[in-house]
Amino acid sequence: MKKLIASSVLATAALFPAIVQAESLDTPASTLLVEQTNSSLIQTGKNALISENNVNIRKGATTSYQVVTKLSKNTVVKVIDSFTNSLGERWYRIEHGSIKGWVIQDYVAPSDDYKPAPPSTEAKTVYTAKAPVRKGATESYAIVSYVYQNQKVTIIDTFKNAAGETWYRADLGSVKGWIHEDAFDSTANPPSPPSSETPNLPEVGSYVFSGQNGLDVRKGATTSYASVYKLSNNQKIQVIDHFTHADGTAWLRVEVNASIKGWVPADAISTSESLNLDLYVTADVANLRSGPSTSTSVIDQTTKGTQLTAIKSEKGTDGNLWYQVLTSSNQLAWISETIVSTKAAGYAVNSKYTVTTSNTNLRSGATTSYKVVEVLKKNTVITILGEFNNTLGQQWINIMSSSGKKGWVLSSDMASFQLVSKKLLSPTVTTSNGEQFLNWQKASNFSVSYTTLSSNRLKLTGGITDVDLPTGTIPGVKSVETFTSGAEKSIVITFEPGYSFTMRDYNDKLSIKIVPFGLKGKTIIIDAGHGGKDPGAVGPTGIKEKDVVLATALALKEEIERFGATVVLTRSTDVFLELSERTAIANNSNGDAFISVHADSFSASSNGSTTYYNSTVNFNGPRSKTLGSAIQKSMVSSLNTYNRGVKEQNFYVNRMNQLPSVLVELAFISNPNEEKLLNNSEFRKKAAVGITNGLEEYFNSF
Repeated sequence: MKKLIASSVLATAALFPAIVQAESLDTPASTLLVEQTNSSLIQTGKNALISENNVNIRKGATTSYQVVTKLSKNTVVKVIDSFTNSLGERWYRIEHGSIKGWVIQDYVAPSDDYKPAPPSTEAKTVYTAKAPVRKGATESYAIVSYVYQNQKVTIIDTFKNAAGETWYRADLGSVKGWIHEDAFDSTANPPSPPSSETPNLPEVGSYVFSGQNGLDVRKGATTSYASVYKLSNNQKIQVIDHFTHADGTAWLRVEVNASIKGWVPADAISTSESLNLDLYVTADVANLRSGPSTSTSVIDQTTKGTQLTAIKSEKGTDGNLWYQVLTSSNQLAWISETIVSTKAAGYAVNSKYTVTTSNTNLRSGATTSYKVVEVLKKNTVITILGEFNNTLGQQWINIMSSSGKKGWVLSSDMASFQLVSKKLLSPTVTTSNGEQFLNWQKASNFSVSYTTLSSNRLKLTGGITDVDLPTGTIPGVKSVETFTSGAEKSIVITFEPGYSFTMRDYNDKLSIKIVPFGLKGKTIIIDAGHGGKDPGAVGPTGIKEKDVVLATALALKEEIERFGATVVLTRSTDVFLELSERTAIANNSNGDAFISVHADSFSASSNGSTTYYNSTVNFNGPRSKTLGSAIQKSMVSSLNTYNRGVKEQNFYVNRMNQLPSVLVELAFISNPNEEKLLNNSEFRKKAAVGITNGLEEYFNSF
């Protein structure tokens, strides 16, 4: 009867291999036993030794079965049967006195080959570039982690399997597993890992982000499995396993939270937050490709004016930047930067035009066959949303009317519309809470950009068509001048020595805070990442990122206030805040800088400190980069950590922030050594001192 059941299961597995390899959350434990087909490592009838203390002996050959007893290390047992279940785990049925039960292979060894575990202090150095850590001591076991070249690992056991291979059981802190002896051989050149270990997949234990809104997390690694959860775009999840089908399709097993785990397609996730950037096709016909290179296959095509949403960007082999985009059909593809623009061709997105004719039809689609949703009235203002060329060769402009309705008008109808001028009007100098502001009112909603020049000069640009200059003396400012180039104007403000600025670009005004050098009197927004239901990354000993960064933020507040600055905390307790709530606190303030505090996580050997900023979306991108450079230099000097540099990234709290803003990664909580540092109050104090010194340097320069 046992052989018959096993044969049925094996036959089913041949028809549906994903059922055997991928997770199935509702498969009864009783269906998991499969007849052993390979020669046993320990022969039936032979004695064996239990290799660990408090080893569970179960009623059946999976961990879902009830524990019948626990046996201590070096207990002699008799092997009376063996099985390999559908998870690929080998189990032995053993007999000890009157007790019979099942034990997983990891905790039993042949009595004649058994070697006692080496001392816990014994360490071995990894010599291969990257070696898998497996559940058991053969290549057939699942990978639970990786170790890397020059990493020192603690060996807690050794075992020689039936193939004569020696394997070492290693304690990596957060996980234990088996490593082949070749990983520790300085003269060996082991073969490349099998193709199922896809090298481009995120590491087990690393964090990734959903690249789609509504992405299904499934019970198993095919789309035929039921969905157990839907991810939102940019939702952070942790990778806990990999699986690659025979056709090369890769899936990741992820942990959404403590109670929800499942599988997602690997190509639907990203190792960084989504750009969420609108792009417009500028070529008549544009190829959408399977990868960031012209050598990859074309999977679709689109036409000029089509709007796409960029998920992430990557440098291609041709030297150009490529964007991974989400198409209107929710498909992921790649497109070159050379054939897209962040503005609709011919009409800047969000620019405003005045309707100068009567009875212009606004239609629901980009042909005259679509119904009219509104007749635009003369002298009303419309906003440009995008552009599209239909199959008839007609150019249509997507707009929003002053009444809020969205639709399409022919570009020929737009020819007589007038662009609303970009004027800066009615300059005023005001004082609020001891802070001085130079404000201009905007005649329309448009964006201003700026650069800093030598000799304490600030240059304002952005298609400005006209500007009113302030009169009288402005403390801290030498002069305000305008320069004309064609139809556009720029403004150059020269500051007195010892003065700088903090600038905000609102929809209705431009506000420049004129500030003296130094941290004193400034307002700093400190954001402790994660919190509440979101623990962030968790270290090998269970230290939570949310706790480390909150303690650091509180120490940072105390240090900054010593310099006479005001600190606003996004959270001062263990509470959860959405990313939008964190940026709202900054954007609704008169703050001078924003710092988000985090602890990094990747592998056990990753180390060092990093500072991130954003300049592609953040209005204060130039100042954010300067702020990041000053903080990174002082922080690593104070902490004596490896300097991973200042990097451009599209983190939400930087991207959607109107202040000069950075995100600091203090150290790697996934690294056992750096986890200890992060859990130490002295280390956090040093981080606070280093960041504060960086702020002081930033505010002492123009």
